[in-house]
Amino acid sequence: MAKKTPEQLAQEFEGRKAKGLAKGGAAYWPNIIANAVLKLTAARAEITPEVLIEMIEREAPTLEINVRSGAAEAVARLKQAIAKGA
Repeated sequence: MAKKTPEQLAQEFEGRKAKGLAKGGAAYWPNIIANAVLKLTAARAEITPEVLIEMIEREAPTLEINVRSGAAEAVARLKQAIAKGA
């Protein structure tokens, strides 16, 4: 069996790490949307997909990396739902 170069090993590790973050983030997206809805409800603001997306994107940079990938997943799912409804 051929030995892998350090570059190949590093590339495989980064791929596994990215996949793990995506899987971990996938678990957070419903909570991210729910928290955004609760914040908008408390502020008595209008709840629309556009407002939710804006709020999630504004708060995402301050979140932990796993939760940040969940926020990206939430935004993607909201945009997908908007596209299906159009």
